[in-house]
Amino acid sequence: MIDKPLVEKKLRRIEEFLRELRGVEIGTIEEFKENVVTKRFIERSIELAIEQMIDICKHFVSGLDLSEPETYSDCFDILAKEGIIDEQSLDIFKSMVRFRNILIHAYEGVDDSITYGIYKLRLNDFRTFVKEIRDYLLREK
Repeated sequence: MIDKPLVEKKLRRIEEFLRELRGVEIGTIEEFKENVVTKRFIERSIELAIEQMIDICKHFVSGLDLSEPETYSDCFDILAKEGIIDEQSLDIFKSMVRFRNILIHAYEGVDDSITYGIYKLRLNDFRTFVKEIRDYLLREK
């Protein structure tokens, strides 16, 4: 069974992180690179939002008794296969998981231009995830 209140709580957390990120004012990548505190805040907020996505994904896999994923990326493959998330969004969500792994494990450092690009251009990917999960929950009432 899917714990809808739990999922909704996690979706609201993602939205909270997005609101907080919108409150940050960084214009250029140079400003981003120079302001270490703000840079770390943006990195951490993105990381935490992705963690919520992963938690939701794992909850669906467990709650619906779906095949066990070997990786977090596999988890999103399973949700797409089951029609929970859109197949067209799959690569984006899997890229987010890869970026989260880079942030957490700092493989050869974090490329500031990628983080900046996500902050400036890709935050709507989180909104897409939230919408797709909510749409599924509405269909399954």
